[in-house]
Amino acid sequence: MQLKKDYKIVVTSGPTREFIDPIRYISNPSTGKMGYYIAKAAVNSGFPVTYIAGPVDSEFAKVDEATNISVLSTQDMLDAVLKSITNNCVLIMAAAPADYRPAKRYEVKMKKTDSPDIHLVPNPDILQTVNLYRDAKGIRNLHLIGFAAETHDTDKYALEKLQKKNLDMIFLNDLTRKDSGFGVNTNQLTVFYRNGKKEVWPPMAKEKLGYQIIREIEQWLPSL
Repeated sequence: MQLKKDYKIVVTSGPTREFIDPIRYISNPSTGKMGYYIAKAAVNSGFPVTYIAGPVDSEFAKVDEATNISVLSTQDMLDAVLKSITNNCVLIMAAAPADYRPAKRYEVKMKKTDSPDIHLVPNPDILQTVNLYRDAKGIRNLHLIGFAAETHDTDKYALEKLQKKNLDMIFLNDLTRKDSGFGVNTNQLTVFYRNGKKEVWPPMAKEKLGYQIIREIEQWLPSL
């Protein structure tokens, strides 16, 4: 299929870490499973793939036959994304990068007696930065696919993210469900599209879901 030769897929996966001191850090429970299976499905479907993974278990750190990049912080992930995107590219932001980082990183391990006051500052927003970078560099046919992991007002926040970050589609992950989210082998996703369409997918194994997501993107690419 010519489409697969023409389009590159970049997938981000897993959490990021923002260190408070050499031992402690801010992060989240993302395992990288979903991003890994999306990247694996894209490779097996014939696309050239770049896989950018945060600190995940070795099982999900690299995808065979993909270009693999390991990152630690949100800034690291942003830098890797900007270096990887090209004309005729799909960026799938399946990672869960930390939204905040400590304003100051302590050079030595803090002790309990220190009682530190930790001030947090916002990290750069990867998708919003990609939008600005695309415009500044004149990158053509770059399509952005997002994920939203939410605990309440799920549809509202997913739609806000779709519009605010100029996405072609977004996959909503309801973290209140026991069969969905971090650390489980299944996911139930609701898909929102730029044109207003909405689809509710049944729960399925993340490995199977990776192929479902790639098939959906393949079907939509010609019209994006």
